[in-house]
Amino acid sequence: MKKLKTIFSPRKIALWLFILLLVLTLPNANKPAMSQTSAIVTMMCVDETDSGQIGVAVSVLSPSDGKTAKYDVYSGEGDTLGEAVSNIALAVGKDIGFAQCEILGIGDNLSESGVMKVLDFMTRTKKVGRNTTLINASGDSVDFVNAVTTLAMNKSLKIEKIINYDERYFAAADSNVETFYIGYYSDISLGIMPIIKLSTTEEKNAIEVSASSSQSTSQSNNESGESSEGKKYLVNDGSMCVFKKGKKYLEIDSDMVDKLNFFLNESEEGSIVVEGVSDHLYDNAKVTISIVKKSIKVKPIFDGDTPVYKSEIDLMVFVEEVGDNTPEVNMLKRNRDFITPELIKKIKEKVSEDMKEVETFSKVNKVDTIDAYMQFNTLKHKQFKKYLERVGIDNYLDGMRFETTINIRSEY
Repeated sequence: MKKLKTIFSPRKIALWLFILLLVLTLPNANKPAMSQTSAIVTMMCVDETDSGQIGVAVSVLSPSDGKTAKYDVYSGEGDTLGEAVSNIALAVGKDIGFAQCEILGIGDNLSESGVMKVLDFMTRTKKVGRNTTLINASGDSVDFVNAVTTLAMNKSLKIEKIINYDERYFAAADSNVETFYIGYYSDISLGIMPIIKLSTTEEKNAIEVSASSSQSTSQSNNESGESSEGKKYLVNDGSMCVFKKGKKYLEIDSDMVDKLNFFLNESEEGSIVVEGVSDHLYDNAKVTISIVKKSIKVKPIFDGDTPVYKSEIDLMVFVEEVGDNTPEVNMLKRNRDFITPELIKKIKEKVSEDMKEVETFSKVNKVDTIDAYMQFNTLKHKQFKKYLERVGIDNYLDGMRFETTINIRSEY
């Protein structure tokens, strides 16, 4: 007993704990800081080159003493994506970390050949997050990353703001690695990405970036050099790219994206423009209606053997602007109810016309961007399965009927 007390005396226990602490901490005492050994990638673009190689451009967050974040752009090529990333690591002189990558841009060539090989490599090997936003980065990959990096450094404006600049556009909101995976492995293998392009001409919804002020380092020559001079613009016009089985299927312009978005619940606000409104208050007027709140209830049913996509749309609105009409004094009175029966009729006609366009577009292009498959497969699984066996999965939209009920009430 005395021997045990001697061995486990408080003094000896403290000594052993001190020795253990030294053993655990000394090997790490001289290790450099993580920022000196690892490069943090905040954005990357991947594309196939004309020679068939994989080209990668990354924006790396560099340590800075000042308050403003500093970024450097690096690029590399290789026969495989892994080789291209390794070449960038050699140019940077550090391990490349992708866990903090916020944007993954897919170039036009890669969109055509298939994106899943990139997503599989980046998520499985390089640990890119499931919430990383996916975009179709249209333009040269290095120039694109240079432009985004310049924007962040010079204007403190991140590309996420450009992607989500308008709440009516739903494409970017759901375009991330996880949702693309879910769409790819679904029965219809459908995915979407917003199209953000780099342009040399000023267009609608363009943000100017000073290309000449952005630095890039290329693995091909290991030298820093300024990108080509001249103004360049990052453009989000609201269009999106639809993928089937991981490959680019078609592009949808902003007008149709706007119509598609109206029939989804991702956004609750928006606007409708109706023309030719004539009654006691309006004289052949063009009226802009602002949607304060929107609610859509979808009820898939079967009418015999015919699937019916029934949707009930509730809109709370107010008149935002009246064009082509000089308002009379009585129109300017406070608390005036501008939502007249004739205007309600015009709004319903407009929404019904848009719904018909969405139906026609979906059937002609065989693209289900309003989740009709999901609604029927979830809520009417047995009947829908028999329907698919009869018509085939590629033709299920053709025999589907769309019915829409519209309820409108004034905000005031």
